[in-house]
Amino acid sequence: MNAWLGGFESILKRLTSGNFNWLLHTMLFMHTQMVIQKQMDQVDRDDDDAMDEEESVDESDDIL
Repeated sequence: MNAWLGGFESILKRLTSGNFNWLLHTMLFMHTQMVIQKQMDQVDRDDDDAMDEEESVDESDDIL
């Protein structure tokens, strides 16, 4: 993260400590929200895959 923030050094130098704390809090909050959403999407995909497998087992039972 330090390397990424280095690109914004001139802007960050002008921030007050309160504004800098707000910026970091906001960035961490947004990052956390994105990570949670990705995790939820993965769970949804896993659930869909499990349901597809159950349906294929049910269909093969009908054939027999």
